[in-house]
Amino acid sequence: MLLFPTWTTSNIIIYSAIGLFALLMGPFDYYQWLPLRDSKLGTQQGISSRWGTTILYGLPIITAFLAARSYLPNASIMQWIVFGAVVFHFSKRVLEALFVHKYSSKMSVFAMLGVAAFYSCVAGMISWLNAETIPQMDFLFNLGMVFFLIGIMGNAYHHRLLADLRKDKDGYFIPQGGWFEYATCPHYFFELLGWLGIFLLSRHFFTLLALIGMIGYLSGRSIKTRQWYQENFDDYPAERKYMIPFIF
Repeated sequence: MLLFPTWTTSNIIIYSAIGLFALLMGPFDYYQWLPLRDSKLGTQQGISSRWGTTILYGLPIITAFLAARSYLPNASIMQWIVFGAVVFHFSKRVLEALFVHKYSSKMSVFAMLGVAAFYSCVAGMISWLNAETIPQMDFLFNLGMVFFLIGIMGNAYHHRLLADLRKDKDGYFIPQGGWFEYATCPHYFFELLGWLGIFLLSRHFFTLLALIGMIGYLSGRSIKTRQWYQENFDDYPAERKYMIPFIF
């Protein structure tokens, strides 16, 4: 079951624009029309990547609370699960930005504001639409909880592997361990698995569009990241995929 908006003229225009933007998220980043450049893909000008990342993941938390304030006092279990998944995802990313990730370059202010606006829109809309839920917890809802938890844990595990690689050293190294043996950005795959879980929990059409946007965005970044490793490490394993082992 997919929850669609009431198809008024204004909603058709709004959702068409959102859908087009979701489809263009990958090309936007890959061709650097609206790139988020931090860490190895960063620049030497801008703001601290640590604080820029904290801001762009922190603002969606505020947006989610503001969007859900009308129903949270009397929210159902299903509403709390959907809302909690969104807030937990961005809260985890804030904590990782502050205490886990290692940075070597800066982030463009323009890119930070653009991605913060995108993530805030996603978090706010999902939380606002969460006032309406599917009739009851079904198989897909339960599967969504499983996907979300696996995505969160897998993403956190591979972020820790990356951080530990640079714990006592400067510069960059070829990632080792976990699914890094098979793909360049397995943490992106697990993040997408988490967003798939949120979609199955929410089941709103907007959340599907957000998932499509995330797939395009992280796919483009995984391709650019693999290219960066190949350009900077002659011995980078050629058999490693972009983000999904053995597939992509």
